[in-house]
Amino acid sequence: MSAFPPPTPPDSPRGGGNPLLRTIVRHSLEERRLPWMRLVLLVLVASVIGIGVGVGVGGLFSLHPTEEQASEAALEDVTAEDAAATDAPVEAPAPEDMADGAPDRQDITVENGDTLASILNSAGLARTEAFEVVETLRPLFDPRALRVGQTMTLVLLPEPADGAEDGPRLASLSLDTDVDRRVELTRGADGKLAATEERQDLTVTLARVTGTIDDSLFASAGRAGLPPTVIADLIAMFSYDVDFQRDIQPGDRFEVLIESHRDTDGRILKWGDILFAKLTLGDGPIPIYRYAPADDGIPDFFDPKGESVRKALLRTPIDGARISSGFGLRRHPVLGYTKMHKGIDFAAPTGTPILAAGDGVIGLIGRRGSYGNYIQLRHDGKYATAYAHLSRFAKGLKPGSRVRQGQTIGYVGTTGRSTGPHLHYEILVDGSQVNPKGVRFQSGRRLTGKELAAFTRRRHEVDALLATAPVLAAMAETPQADAGH
Repeated sequence: MSAFPPPTPPDSPRGGGNPLLRTIVRHSLEERRLPWMRLVLLVLVASVIGIGVGVGVGGLFSLHPTEEQASEAALEDVTAEDAAATDAPVEAPAPEDMADGAPDRQDITVENGDTLASILNSAGLARTEAFEVVETLRPLFDPRALRVGQTMTLVLLPEPADGAEDGPRLASLSLDTDVDRRVELTRGADGKLAATEERQDLTVTLARVTGTIDDSLFASAGRAGLPPTVIADLIAMFSYDVDFQRDIQPGDRFEVLIESHRDTDGRILKWGDILFAKLTLGDGPIPIYRYAPADDGIPDFFDPKGESVRKALLRTPIDGARISSGFGLRRHPVLGYTKMHKGIDFAAPTGTPILAAGDGVIGLIGRRGSYGNYIQLRHDGKYATAYAHLSRFAKGLKPGSRVRQGQTIGYVGTTGRSTGPHLHYEILVDGSQVNPKGVRFQSGRRLTGKELAAFTRRRHEVDALLATAPVLAAMAETPQADAGH
């Protein structure tokens, strides 16, 4: 038996002991307690992690639920709305769709700079596939005739999963080439492409359009029901004899006999040929008739005497411009003193096309002092025309190049001694500038003999048709029909 009793803990009910000893014993017990608490915390965290891992691993190795269990679980997730939807019949996908995915339908609008080949390549077809499409379609449609704004529909078969094809293949292509004509390309069961054509039967009728010119021929004829393309043709016919900037006055009248192509509902889908046109100005009526001479078969317009309205030169080599300065003495806007102006100025926005006034050969083209960018055309041994202040020239032109009447040769600008964009236009006779207003040009052709007699008979037929043709009122579908002319 020990001579000393065992030490009593400080918190023991027995108490007692040295205070210093009690403090040392208490700190010793607290230090022992802290590692055990950490150990307990780590055990708890490890247990939670172990449970999660165990569930995940158990899921990987667990057996699949029975069909009965899966059905019961699925039914618990089906709402009343889902159940009603499942009653609707579902169309089974085609075998090729199941294998390679659904076909891709693309509705495409032709934009500026597009070609048929570039459209097909952009849609995803390989070059060889696009070439095959173009060549198969060519007998029914010239790819160069593709117009901005035309629409086409492509349906592409997806690329097979086995990589047997280099990209998707064309299933079908449809293109409206006119308001009454559609071409289609389809791939048959044998894998080959075939082109077909569909046409809508239209009825050709004659329409008589008349009106009074309140502001301009273009605006007044449009209000009467004619589309812009027909009005442009009408203006071109009279442009040899009429200065549309100065000769047209409010109260003047116009009259047109034209073919219209209508569908079964009577709607005008496109316009045909102008058979007759007449402008009644201050100096009197100017009637013209469409006629194709038997020797060359090329339609032209003739006055009642059988003289072609087509002249050697146009009076206005630019569309939609106004005369800003005439021929004669004027105070020069740049130099500030009175000077002879040896041409006519047509004010127009920069970039407006400038037309060759007649058939001819380019004599001069390039920069020329105060004229800026300048072109001179020789039309024969007597006449020449000049065009100045151009912003740029049409591509491919050089001295000696031949141009046709109405061909674009350049674009309006303000180069040289100029205060704003305009065309300075001159007519030269034997090398000297003359007033274009006073020049009377010889007609392109004058019918004689049997040809004149045949034209006279045709003229009487047109006059009879004119007397019986119904007058066309402005129609809502006219803008749509414009595209077909």
